[in-house]
Amino acid sequence: MAEQGERDMDGGASADPRPGAFPLWPADGSMCGIDGAGVLDALFSTNAAPILLIDPGRDGAIVDANPRAAVFYGHSRDRLRSLHVWDINQLGRAILPAMREIASWEGGHYPQRFHHRLADGSVRDVQVYAGPIHLGGRKLLLCIIHDITAVIEAEQFNRLLLENVQVGVCGIDRSGAVTFVNPTATSAFGFRHESELIRSHIGRFLFPAFPPGTATGGVRPHPVFRVAEAGEPVRDIETVLYRGDGTSFPVRLTASPIRKNDGIVGVVISFFDLTEEREREAQASDLANALPGAVFQAELHPGGGLRATYFSTAAASLFGVRPDADLTAARTLAPVMAMKGWARVRHGLRQAGRAGRVWEGEMEIAGGRWVLGRAQPRRRSDGTVLFNGVLLDITDRKGLEAELQQAAMHDPLTGVWNRRRFQQAVGEAAARLERYGRPYILALMDIDHFKRFNDTHGHQAGDDALRMVAATLSDRLRRSDALARWGGEEFALLLTETDLPSALGVLEALRQRVSAQRMACGGAVTISIGVGQARAGEDIDSLLQRVDAALYKAKAAGRNRVEQA
Repeated sequence: MAEQGERDMDGGASADPRPGAFPLWPADGSMCGIDGAGVLDALFSTNAAPILLIDPGRDGAIVDANPRAAVFYGHSRDRLRSLHVWDINQLGRAILPAMREIASWEGGHYPQRFHHRLADGSVRDVQVYAGPIHLGGRKLLLCIIHDITAVIEAEQFNRLLLENVQVGVCGIDRSGAVTFVNPTATSAFGFRHESELIRSHIGRFLFPAFPPGTATGGVRPHPVFRVAEAGEPVRDIETVLYRGDGTSFPVRLTASPIRKNDGIVGVVISFFDLTEEREREAQASDLANALPGAVFQAELHPGGGLRATYFSTAAASLFGVRPDADLTAARTLAPVMAMKGWARVRHGLRQAGRAGRVWEGEMEIAGGRWVLGRAQPRRRSDGTVLFNGVLLDITDRKGLEAELQQAAMHDPLTGVWNRRRFQQAVGEAAARLERYGRPYILALMDIDHFKRFNDTHGHQAGDDALRMVAATLSDRLRRSDALARWGGEEFALLLTETDLPSALGVLEALRQRVSAQRMACGGAVTISIGVGQARAGEDIDSLLQRVDAALYKAKAAGRNRVEQA
């Protein structure tokens, strides 16, 4: 690169760009007393390299410039003499410390790379050979400028080739003729050697059945050609290219302009063959559709926006929508689940995405069906979280769970709560009393002479009597009340938000309704009831003992009656 710069200075002579190589320039760097006015004209007027003389003591003022510098920068010499080094250097005033450091060197000129701004606003890469000289009693800087923009672009292009050896790369000139191609592109286009492609028109690889010998005329616009016209690169276009035999293959393509001094001279095209990637996607889709349930993808964006991006075909059947419905559209998904359900899903996914943990949730969807969702989050470099997940139909499982829960919490004969579930409800009522002062009533009821009824009418009639009592009592209770089979022929009743006088009226009405029922066997059934109101600070066992004592009092008083504790 330095050798090239040296040749440029005098139109091809092997000239050393350092000051000691020029005529009349002594080794100590002085100017032998020659008047500084016009010194550059005297020594360098015919030199092909732009030269600037800069005064570091005057804030980097440009003292003089040779004619070549005026041509290069696009300023007249008088205009250049009115500028400072920071007017032409892209670093601005940040160049001044470097300039002062160079001015402190003793002897020799050393190359430095900068970006210099020309009069038309364009920027060129330059290599500056700068060093101190003494002229007219002042210490100045002599700067020899070499334009290395083309060299830099060539270096960048070569580096692109080296960094993308697995990517197809080719270059075209402004007419669309291929000027270079790397081995990956040669193979992708179906050729064995690059010589088979050089000077071919790029259109044969961009368009199907491209007519041989066709120039750019008649070819419909393509982003690659617009790059050469507008000078703006295009990146990551997913499109197709065509091999020499006319077959197509999917690619991800990027195209950038190639610039030289006089403007855009061509386009460099790089592409990645997506054939294997597309095959993997197809295999993944086939596998997803073969799995039980449905596969889905969703994106959580940094701003909190969440959207579904993919559902396998099984999702349509799972959600009960048309097979051709767009499941990624909000209007399709909205009717599948209630708004509260979607809100829970969105909240759960956002929390899982921020925490980087697996999301899992059960959802009740339209038609009384249940779905289990599970998804693994993966954070992208732009902050977006991608969820890959599966949806499974768990309707049968939820039904079984409901049956198991019913069995665990209810008496199998009468269908009312069992003793365990009732005790939980009483504990909850006691907590409300303690915290909020909300009263509750506890009652124990026993079928009168149940053993004698069984012995007289049989065990089947006894079971019918238990079911009748449970049904009669349940029919007259509020949703907030609770009835349980306490054991044998005994029932327990919890009345919430109720005081004792009100409870006595309810229980008396229940006792009368039971006694008014007539059994198929002809027997009559009555119940005895003991009732008590929970007191502040009283534990449940103490309340049960009081109520149980009231029940025995009702039996002792002749049965078929209500007694309070």
